[in-house]
Amino acid sequence: MKHHWIKGNLPLNVMCDICNEECDVEPGQTDWWCCWCQRCVHDNCKSKLSKICDFGKFRLMIIPPSSLEVINLRSTVRRRLYLCSIIPPSWPQWNPLIVVAIIPLGTGNDLSRVLGWGKEHDPNKDPRDILQEIQLAQKIELDRWTVTVKPYGGLGLRSSQQVFYMYNYLSVGVDAQVTLNFHRTRESRFYFYSSRLFNKLLYLCFGMQQVVERDCKNLNKNIELYLDDEKVDLPSIESIVILNIPSWAAGVDLWNMGLEGYEKYGKQSINDGKLEVVALYSSFHMAQLQVGLSQPYRLGQASSIKVKIIKSCAMQIDGEPWYQHPCEFNIKYCNKATMLVNTDKKTI
Repeated sequence: MKHHWIKGNLPLNVMCDICNEECDVEPGQTDWWCCWCQRCVHDNCKSKLSKICDFGKFRLMIIPPSSLEVINLRSTVRRRLYLCSIIPPSWPQWNPLIVVAIIPLGTGNDLSRVLGWGKEHDPNKDPRDILQEIQLAQKIELDRWTVTVKPYGGLGLRSSQQVFYMYNYLSVGVDAQVTLNFHRTRESRFYFYSSRLFNKLLYLCFGMQQVVERDCKNLNKNIELYLDDEKVDLPSIESIVILNIPSWAAGVDLWNMGLEGYEKYGKQSINDGKLEVVALYSSFHMAQLQVGLSQPYRLGQASSIKVKIIKSCAMQIDGEPWYQHPCEFNIKYCNKATMLVNTDKKTI
């Protein structure tokens, strides 16, 4: 495949691939760069470079256009192209397995923290540095879980069910209520200002609100929990958190906090086919956990979990909250997703 040359607008301080002199030093759009292999050349050096593009140092991350097979479907309104298949190029070590790396653009970024991609994105970071980190990253498997929600009808009968997929955590109670209040505020037409700091302040305000209002008081009387088909006795709590990764609420490692002395519980892993379940006493307890002044109430580990919600309350999966009416939901192992872990900064 030939180079795809773009004239001008070269990166700063880039050197010519032929003469090793700085490019784009003259005013105006001068010199050339290939958008595939990222090589830059002067006008008079361009003819000295091979006409065949090798896609450069990131070629193992590129699917060349010649490897795409598409189906052209014409209609009376518009034309549509559908991907039919991918033909492997004749490159050694080219592996088209879909793997996922994370850029932490959100507020909590719990999965990004666990896999070593950081707690927040640096907008000044060169995208090529990010691609280099991705290319050096290692593969790791992450458990995926199916959450089947079966609402109860007006007569106590089950109505149509919904199926969700969980990667990080699921919670019922006060922490989901705080997330739901924040979510409603963010979707309001009065939500004008958005930044990571402002979002954290909103979370703090809604958390303090629940210290006073306690919408989820006595949650243990309105919920039943079964771990591997065994019913669990619940103390006086306001939240249940089911964990798949060792990070919750922007970096809190709930399961491993004060784990010494609890030898009956195993270590947490993101690919062992088990979930960790903890309980929170109140919104104030949540605040203590976030600054490391307390530890959660551990309920156990399980490969399958069933929860019966008797009274409507807030619920969330991976930070997406909603208000859930009485229902029964089951969490079961689904399969594994292949992720990329930044080995220099990982926490697992």
